[in-house]
Amino acid sequence: MFEKLVGRFVKNAGDVNNPAVREAYGRLSGVTGILLNVILCLSKIVVGFLTGAISVVSDGVNNLSDAGSSVITFIGFKLSSKKPDKGHPFGHGRMEYFAGLAVSAVILIVAVQLLIESVRKIAAGEASAFASPTVFVVTLCVLCLSILVKCWMFLFNRSLGKKIDSAAMLATATDSLSDCVATSVVLVCAVLSRFLPDLPIDGYAGVAVSLFIAFAGIKSMKSVVDLLMGEAPDPEFCKQIADYAMHYNELIIGVHDLVVHDYGPGRKMITLHVEVPAEANVLQMHDVIDNIERSIEEKFNSKTTIHMDPVITTSERLSELKKQCVKIVSEIQPDFSLHDFRMNEGDTHTNLIFDVAIPYDTKMTAHEIEDQIDAAVKKIDPNLNARINVEYK
Repeated sequence: MFEKLVGRFVKNAGDVNNPAVREAYGRLSGVTGILLNVILCLSKIVVGFLTGAISVVSDGVNNLSDAGSSVITFIGFKLSSKKPDKGHPFGHGRMEYFAGLAVSAVILIVAVQLLIESVRKIAAGEASAFASPTVFVVTLCVLCLSILVKCWMFLFNRSLGKKIDSAAMLATATDSLSDCVATSVVLVCAVLSRFLPDLPIDGYAGVAVSLFIAFAGIKSMKSVVDLLMGEAPDPEFCKQIADYAMHYNELIIGVHDLVVHDYGPGRKMITLHVEVPAEANVLQMHDVIDNIERSIEEKFNSKTTIHMDPVITTSERLSELKKQCVKIVSEIQPDFSLHDFRMNEGDTHTNLIFDVAIPYDTKMTAHEIEDQIDAAVKKIDPNLNARINVEYK
């Protein structure tokens, strides 16, 4: 439904990781939001003053704040498209997240202001009344049109937000959806106020609308704050990268310690460890790793750095001990995993050195896990020592 509009104003619309293209999307969303919200704001404020309905005036002020949010979105995309510089070597992509945070903050401010005014009106026992049937009909028309426009804006911004993976646009879409509900409440109360002019229905409607707007703002803000704080990457995205690296070449033995750093949409950095045979030619393996890095960068549009972990594959004793340690670790908890297994043999004892990856919600402490594994290893051979590094996955 929106493809023609996008095609008209956004060149190379499919290249969503291009900063210039993303800026064009942001400009389209911002300008559209500014124009429509200003029109809605003016029409509601005029009708609100004619009827004395605080809920209608507040809904109009809310649209004015939406226009301001669209300006913030526009500026955010403009700044995020700037090229990397000395002070920001990974670019300015996170400005989109700050734009989304600012939009959420505006939503909350409007909600608080509306709540205060609504409570005041309830306490004063004020009730709105329509001067004439004509004004009443005009009010209904304005509110119904506003709901339709806001529904369209919700679908429009959600479509663009999903297409370019933009937190700012998705926050704007959430705001438009909350406006649909808020205006619907105002519409219902406008009808009730016409027939029950002595009751402060308008004030109660304002309270309901403000609480709904506040909830939407808090939810939107949380999603953006999670991105800024560094939320866990999509597990499916990580699995795709790990599987791709694992099956890129038959010499790859294992993949672990995969980390995704998010510097804004289209600006991800990936680091991972790849296990390779220690007996293989170093130059050959270095070439394989280089090829994997370049391939991942092209396929997943992410800068990639791979650490090469050599693993001895010709020692039967090491392979057997590793197999037993894998069993020990999995018996403690099935979702524990082992990697980077090495062995240092001495005259009096042998150290088995490896990492154990555990989920974040594991109840056991790292010390308890280490002691339990070491005790189990000593049952195999009293001269074996487990030297473990516990990490979260």
